[in-house]
Amino acid sequence: MKVVFWDWNGTLVNDAPVVCDVFNAIVEPRGCAPVTLDQYRELYRHPIRAMYEDVGFDFDRHPFEEVARVWHDEYQSRVPTIALHHDVHVALETMKRRGSRQFVLSALPHNLLVTSVDTHGVGHFFEEVCGISDNLGEGKVEEGRGLLRRLGVPGSDVTIIGDSSHDAEVARSLDANCILVARGSESRKRLEMNGFPVVESFASIIGAD
Repeated sequence: MKVVFWDWNGTLVNDAPVVCDVFNAIVEPRGCAPVTLDQYRELYRHPIRAMYEDVGFDFDRHPFEEVARVWHDEYQSRVPTIALHHDVHVALETMKRRGSRQFVLSALPHNLLVTSVDTHGVGHFFEEVCGISDNLGEGKVEEGRGLLRRLGVPGSDVTIIGDSSHDAEVARSLDANCILVARGSESRKRLEMNGFPVVESFASIIGAD
């Protein structure tokens, strides 16, 4: 893989249970039933606003900008409690040794993304860490296109590794390759509907030396 765009949440950091807890911390006090992690994995999608609409959230009473601010604060307070997936270091080291150029492309607000990457001590693996400019969770297609332009490489040189259908959407928009990992934000069944390879861990991606 010449160039790898890693997703962050759910892909490199094992935060799907935390994100589900944050979702419940927002919706339950505002009149919606909490969801289980399995239910969350069936709800998850971009734009994030649609997930709240699916559980009956009342944006007339609670504007989405308020929700986005609360989500950001709740998630940031939990960053120190979140661990990387067990095979992340091996995967990043292997890619580095094989000469892959590695980047993070995330729909997390950029400043929060940088804080999270630094907290986990893996920033040295990446040429650039690229998050979005706001906290509204609209998606990262434009950020992906911008990163591709800055690199000056064809999309066919890029492999996006992520845990959601949005990563597949970004890959299609860049004419890039994509591998989806079924242990994060979405169920395997949903991921398989995108037509890209779906794996359970990074071992299936890096193989054996």
